Amino acid sequence: MRGREVSGLSLMAATVGFGQSALLALVPIVSDATGLGAPAIGAIGFLGALAFLVAAPAWGYREGRLRRRFMLLAWLMAGAQLLFLGVLAAGPMPAAAAFAMLALARIVYSAAAAGVMPHAQAAVVRMSTPEKRPAALARLSAGLGVGRVLGPLVTLPGAAGLMPALAAMVAMPLILLAAPDVAPAEKGEQSQRKRDLARAALPLLAIGFVLTLGFGQIQMVLGLFLQARFGLDVHAAARWGGITYALVAIGMIAVQVGLVPRLGNKLARNLRIGLGAFALGSVAMGLAPSIAMLVFGAVIAGAGIALATPAYTAWLVDRVAPQQQAVAAGWLASLHVLGQGAGALTGGFAFALSPQTPFMLCAALGIAVMLVLSAIGQPRGHDAAP
Repeated sequence: MRGREVSGLSLMAATVGFGQSALLALVPIVSDATGLGAPAIGAIGFLGALAFLVAAPAWGYREGRLRRRFMLLAWLMAGAQLLFLGVLAAGPMPAAAAFAMLALARIVYSAAAAGVMPHAQAAVVRMSTPEKRPAALARLSAGLGVGRVLGPLVTLPGAAGLMPALAAMVAMPLILLAAPDVAPAEKGEQSQRKRDLARAALPLLAIGFVLTLGFGQIQMVLGLFLQARFGLDVHAAARWGGITYALVAIGMIAVQVGLVPRLGNKLARNLRIGLGAFALGSVAMGLAPSIAMLVFGAVIAGAGIALATPAYTAWLVDRVAPQQQAVAAGWLASLHVLGQGAGALTGGFAFALSPQTPFMLCAALGIAVMLVLSAIGQPRGHDAAP
């Protein structure tokens, strides 16, 4: 696969991250424009997440030429954003009507956005050699991360009103119209039976779920931990939490763009390094004697996730038949979302036990996965030396 095509697909992945984070940044504006409270807006976000969970694996079963598939996704996403942002610009309306239309828009958008990464990952796998595959998948993940960083910027125009945000959020999905025309896997290629597919995919899917669960715990409790550990007030904890999230995002993107291509395709080794960094960073956060050390630990943990993700993704698609790579990628995307949600839930309970518990639990998860890697078997066609 040429670098230009990977860069284009990475830009398309950024549209998904952009749409996800832009909604969070617009919550105060949504509340002011519609009169809906935080519980109602949270319910809209929850419905969108459910739609994503169901749709991501479903899209994987619907193979087709990439450009044709992305044209459908682009128009669905853009239409949903038009409806969502049209409600904001329409002025006062009954709360039930506002909720129904915003929920419909979010469900359609999330269901369509769920198809982007599975099809993009399958295209990368199909068009790249095993040696270049981890780096290409890492660039896709980096594109998603860049979109999540850029999403909150829709609020910057401020005095210019909603129009810049409306234009950006509607236009971003249209980037998908420039997708390369990648053909699906040949129908003659042999598929795996469902039992064999599950046996091949489940170990790597479990790793993806466990790591996102751990990272979701850290995201959930970071602000609370800053208050409990260093005696910060609410505003200072929020400020340091925002700084930490930004540095972690930058570090993850840097690892995926700059480091992963240099490490080659030693998937088992790269995954072990990533797991070790995640565990080490989690311990550093939990035992941090200063805010600076906590931020450093968070960056190390995020770098570990950034290194591990393309490794277990490439390993996953290596274990399934070509016709089922989009299916496996869809399940992985769905389990990433589920893991983040489960992490937010378990992180709250763990923090109630003690402020350090979520971080020690994350370290234990990273070490446990490292210990069981040898039971999965080595990736085919890769130098998997530890």
